Amino acid sequence: MKHTVEQRIKRLEDLEEIRTLQAIYGHTVDKGWAGKEIDMEKLAEIFTENATWECPDYKISAKGLQEIVETFKAMDAEHKFFLHSFTNPIIDIEGDKAKAKWILFSPIMPENRVNCLLASYDNDYVRTSKGWRLQALRLHIANFLGE
Repeated sequence: MKHTVEQRIKRLEDLEEIRTLQAIYGHTVDKGWAGKEIDMEKLAEIFTENATWECPDYKISAKGLQEIVETFKAMDAEHKFFLHSFTNPIIDIEGDKAKAKWILFSPIMPENRVNCLLASYDNDYVRTSKGWRLQALRLHIANFLGE
């Protein structure tokens, strides 16, 4: 099926908005340099109210925005430093829903040494009246360098 120019432009706009949303997520939860702290209020602008954030490898399963914020508060207390770098996006858009896979390189500092988390994300997004939002985020750990 051939798509119209308008449909193709809309798809490109959606792809860019999802990439930007993922980058905003990373910047929102990064911390530890130049006075940067996790922005708990900004999380509400990134996730839907009934979103999920899961990391099966660490037995984390936060359901709903409030649990997600509480999960990040706990991580904030445990770590001095986070830096998220997302690569290799594969984004599939179906109407007002999208799925994406990302690779994550994330230096983190749980104590006084820097480690590097190598992982992947499988995320679901939904278009809302305020734009694209994260509906589900699933983090899968590949390796943790520095333990």
